[in-house]
Amino acid sequence: MEKQFYLNYAKLAEKLATQCNVKIREYDQRDQISFTPYIYNVCSANCRFCSEKLVRDGNVMVCGDLVGDYRLRLLDVFDQVKKRPLFLSLSGKEPTESPQQLETILQCANLYDNITDRVMYTNLSGFGRDFQQLRDIIVDGGLTRIECSRHHYDEDVNQTIMNFRNRYQIKTNECFENTVRQLLPLVDLKMVCVIQKTGVKDYDDIIKYIQFARRIGVKNLVFRELAMFDDSIEDGVTTKYIEENRIEIMEILQALDKEAFQLTNITKGYYYFSFGYKYQGEMNVSFEMSDYEEMISKHYGDKIYKLILYPNGKLCTDWNMKGEIELKDLRL
Repeated sequence: MEKQFYLNYAKLAEKLATQCNVKIREYDQRDQISFTPYIYNVCSANCRFCSEKLVRDGNVMVCGDLVGDYRLRLLDVFDQVKKRPLFLSLSGKEPTESPQQLETILQCANLYDNITDRVMYTNLSGFGRDFQQLRDIIVDGGLTRIECSRHHYDEDVNQTIMNFRNRYQIKTNECFENTVRQLLPLVDLKMVCVIQKTGVKDYDDIIKYIQFARRIGVKNLVFRELAMFDDSIEDGVTTKYIEENRIEIMEILQALDKEAFQLTNITKGYYYFSFGYKYQGEMNVSFEMSDYEEMISKHYGDKIYKLILYPNGKLCTDWNMKGEIELKDLRL
């Protein structure tokens, strides 16, 4: 795969910032730290591009069941980072399919006042089966935002990408839309679409997707580029799919109607860029890229950008158990 490096997007960001008189907001490592208590289960979907299926340096991640003292281990980590603003990322496989673990995490988070954001990344499958149980968990847990995956406005096309298992009704647009409408009064919600050749692939598709979201009542959208990765990722079905279907958001940004899309912000993260637009004065639409090679280089540096607590109790600084660290060795 021909790589488009993080540096190239840095140049694009500078160019757009100058053209549109927008300042670039840079991630400050001294400020917020991201913490993911990893939620591991049999996911309700089988997305063709899922990063969880990528094999790096010959390692397949096996998390296993929750360790017996999981709550205590979790509290130990929260306590260790209580002097830093904390971004709590509820992700892993499918969080809504592990309501007990999700509840435990949020209950522990409620004991600390340094948590600035509590964001769940989900395909909403659990809500489609038992809305009330999960509603109580997220409301009591003070969830800040949901970022829900939906990769096409046509349910059949979406299913060819996400491959929901048969028993999950969230695969239908009717169930998805009803679930989103019930969630909107409770929590901020973003719809997330990964741009790819088999799905939303060009400007016309983006407009149709925006109209789909608007009809449901969603005003915040993210279009993401399939992530770039280096040679440490082994060849396989998933890597082949990503290589064959990746579309650079540079192409999309150049095709935007400048009257309909006004650039409002640019965020430069330590391995990603986000270009935020206002569409027709009412919809917040972001276009994001990420570079796994850049991410890995940062995760194995001297500074800690990310903490992941796996269900087996291992605390790591990278999406790989080779990055394991002991609590006593944290210097935050």
